[in-house]
Amino acid sequence: NSFPQPTTVLTVENGMRPPYAQNWNFSVQHSLPGNYLLDVRYIGNKGTRLPRMIEANPAVYQPGATSGNADQRRINAGCHGADAPCDFASVGLITDSTNSTYHAGQAALTRRFANGLAFVGSYTYSKSLDYVSTFNVAGSAPRLVAGENDLAQNPFNLNAEHGPSLFDARHRFVFSGSYEIPFRVTKMRLARALFAGWQINTIANFSSGTPFTVYDSANVALQGSSPEITGFYSSRPNLISDPNTGPHTADSWVTRSVFTSLNPQTQAGQFGNEGRNAVRGPGIANVDLSLLKSFRLGENSRVQFRAECFNIANHANFGLPDNDVASPNFGRVLESGAPRLFQAGLKFIF
Repeated sequence: NSFPQPTTVLTVENGMRPPYAQNWNFSVQHSLPGNYLLDVRYIGNKGTRLPRMIEANPAVYQPGATSGNADQRRINAGCHGADAPCDFASVGLITDSTNSTYHAGQAALTRRFANGLAFVGSYTYSKSLDYVSTFNVAGSAPRLVAGENDLAQNPFNLNAEHGPSLFDARHRFVFSGSYEIPFRVTKMRLARALFAGWQINTIANFSSGTPFTVYDSANVALQGSSPEITGFYSSRPNLISDPNTGPHTADSWVTRSVFTSLNPQTQAGQFGNEGRNAVRGPGIANVDLSLLKSFRLGENSRVQFRAECFNIANHANFGLPDNDVASPNFGRVLESGAPRLFQAGLKFIF
């Protein structure tokens, strides 16, 4: 059999071992007067030998390098002369070379159901670090779909990829509760049927923003493509000031002025100094409410009425901004979460 040259390969590291995770926690609980419970805890997690994809046949920059001769500059190209075809192009290698850590402090206040009221409110302060948070999530897509690239910027320095996890939200507050609306007892059966037994439920979620990486599609580093890992280059610009002090508006969540694109003539072959996931995206603020009541139809059947409102404040939960510094839309938020939604329904229970 003959194969087209150069050949693109996706393979697994020889002797790859299975990953494992270690978890530990410490908590203190204390009952408070009035059916309350306070829970304070620390949670830790460490992932070891986690899988990731790397470019195992990277191109080495040299005088005369262009984006067109990247395959000839690969360390294991196997070229048969200056104008002859080479044996190998990109080699995607799945390795067990990465780790992760997670540390969190949590505090929760719970009210046990009494007098028609029950709720749980919890706050988490956490920090999650790793070297890559996804595994081929973008595939050969031509742009980022999750805020970071599976491919390391510098294939010769994988340690430089250590940074916040893609899902690292430092602050998170969640509240859920249920309240039975009180109704004065009356002898009127119709009034009891209509106004008694109503229940209000709520779920509220507030979270600080998760990080993302700004990249430069211009590929000044002149690395070769890695289509079996990702469909775009992972080159980054230079970071000259704090990128998280921007105006944080939909039209300009992060400003271009805090980054400097590398010059293709004077800085060819170099990598930007921006760290992985150095920029924080928009946070989340959402409150859902529901109102429900059950009506008895017979001895063993009833119908439940539900009225629900999602995102009751109609708060705009922005998506991640365009993070290609070479794009005219860089820094702009182009999508957001769902607006306020209402729905009502009946549920028959037999």
